Amino acid sequence: MKIHSYITTIFTLLVLPTACNNKTSLDSQLKVENDSLKQEILTLKTQIKLTDSLKKYTSKVTIANTDVKELTSKFNNQKYQIKISYPKNYFKNSTKRYPVLYVIDAETNFGGISYIVQRLIKDKLIPEILVVGIAYNTDYKNFYRLRSRDLTPLEDKGLKMGNHRVDPTGGAPKFSDFLKFELFPFIEKEYRIKKEDRAIYGHSYGGLYGSYALLDRPNLFNRYLLLGPSLWYKDKLLVNQVSNQKLSFNKTTKLYMGSGEFDLRIKDYQEEFVNLLQKKNISNLKIKSEVVKNETHRTIFGVGFTNGLRFIYTQ
Repeated sequence: MKIHSYITTIFTLLVLPTACNNKTSLDSQLKVENDSLKQEILTLKTQIKLTDSLKKYTSKVTIANTDVKELTSKFNNQKYQIKISYPKNYFKNSTKRYPVLYVIDAETNFGGISYIVQRLIKDKLIPEILVVGIAYNTDYKNFYRLRSRDLTPLEDKGLKMGNHRVDPTGGAPKFSDFLKFELFPFIEKEYRIKKEDRAIYGHSYGGLYGSYALLDRPNLFNRYLLLGPSLWYKDKLLVNQVSNQKLSFNKTTKLYMGSGEFDLRIKDYQEEFVNLLQKKNISNLKIKSEVVKNETHRTIFGVGFTNGLRFIYTQ
């Protein structure tokens, strides 16, 4: 194995200092180099152990009543993994059509989403729906890079997350075109759905994208479930935009926004965004906004997603 040979080579480089006119300086330099090589060897050994342990676990967990497709967009040249979660009785009734819930960030949340949806359907708290998750089928780091590109409305070259330059931004318009002109027609062709009944779920950047879609393409969806929306993006771009935005909806549209009590900046901008929308008295738009006690940006998912589904699907 190449990595084992590499370790053996490194070991041969661990040499003792030789005598010279500046022995003390050489000793110090070699000690630093040896310590660095020892640390590299330790890291490589750890990686080998991890790799060997993962070889034992080659099987995958399958979620019942689900399927996976692939779809490449001409708008951004991205290959998307499309995850489908069927209603339990989908294949027992060949004529029934279903509302669709489109899920952002299905790379990480699809299992939890599918389970909660099934529970609420079983208790007749929401209608039977088809869940369509949008993912990238990639590693964790690249997933965050791609979602940053797809879910932000405008490019922000100066944005930094922590001590690092942010990943590509500003791809939301192309992502919207992918949804409208490629994903929606694909789902309508392949599955028995109600074309006129589309919902979107998004959290954090996904909530930002959903807010953008509401303002920029108000009839792309008629149900919005947005949690912890990153409305801070680009100096509150969408919060400022909503004040002067003229909005109209061609059918009843429902918006649920939820954030955690401890998600300070996000909950404040959410409330500001919702207040500005409500002041407009927009016909056909029904809004519910919640700040849930004892919840954070991450923990809002369970209660927020459950409450949101019940609101957007209540007649």
